[in-house]
Amino acid sequence: MGHTSDPDKDVAKAFYQLDFYLKILHLPFRVKDLYRRVYQKRLGDYYTDEWIDELSSDPDVVKSIHEPFTTQTIVETLMHTGHEPIIRALLREMRRRKIGFTQAYIMGINPYHDQ
Repeated sequence: MGHTSDPDKDVAKAFYQLDFYLKILHLPFRVKDLYRRVYQKRLGDYYTDEWIDELSSDPDVVKSIHEPFTTQTIVETLMHTGHEPIIRALLREMRRRKIGFTQAYIMGINPYHDQ
């Protein structure tokens, strides 16, 4: 992700890669769910999440699955681009669903980080 100077593209890739992890780990929530929880109330009538569905139609974003990435690089990208609320929502969801330390560690996320 860090090879481009386009922060919007980096965010798109990070969201796509995070969704990939959530899917392969068979977690019962996806990036779109987290995004909705964080931004729907804040943005009100301006809220839209259709762009998340469109990530899979961007060849550069889809190819990012084959680039080297970890949950740590995903979290760092989202944190550095103003999407800390998504990370907080992810951590809350993990706690709510009682996803323990071992599962979180495998995902590369510190479940005790409460920003």
